[in-house]
Amino acid sequence: MKLFKWLDRIEEGTAGLLFIGGVVVSLYGVFTRYVLNAPQAWVTEIFEFLLVWSIFIGFGMALKDNRHIQVELLFDMLPKGLKKIVAGISNIIGACFSFYLAFSSLELITLSKEQGITTIDVGIPIWITYLVLPVGMSLLGFYFIVKAYRAFTGDKREITGELEHLYEEMQELNKKETDQKGVGA
Repeated sequence: MKLFKWLDRIEEGTAGLLFIGGVVVSLYGVFTRYVLNAPQAWVTEIFEFLLVWSIFIGFGMALKDNRHIQVELLFDMLPKGLKKIVAGISNIIGACFSFYLAFSSLELITLSKEQGITTIDVGIPIWITYLVLPVGMSLLGFYFIVKAYRAFTGDKREITGELEHLYEEMQELNKKETDQKGVGA
């Protein structure tokens, strides 16, 4: 889908730039502290801001790519039909929780904006840091909905798991190669 590729590029680019920015700021802080012996107070705040934003944007990316830790011991024992239902329902629950966090974080943002809270060293309004909550949690909720749809429609990656799906694809490719070699020999 074109929308997902567009969204993927924005997410990956943003998270990557924020993370690289955090690494650069951190390295600058180490250099000024240990080489120049003149530590900069603002480095920690900017580093934390960049890292938190990159992590929260990365939540959705990790879910989309099935990179979150999963314990599938009981799930693997279920029949295929029940796996579809369990995977779909668990993803819907995840989406509801993510959207609840996104919605409830709006109150936190509003409150911190009204109170005028800023960071100590740089003076960044703290509500800007909190904006990552609705953004990251909304993206996470969106990907939970996509995964629920895929589970209910019987997508193998959602029902069997990514590793089993890759293993089955490898077996099919090996079988095709073996069949092709047998025909020409």
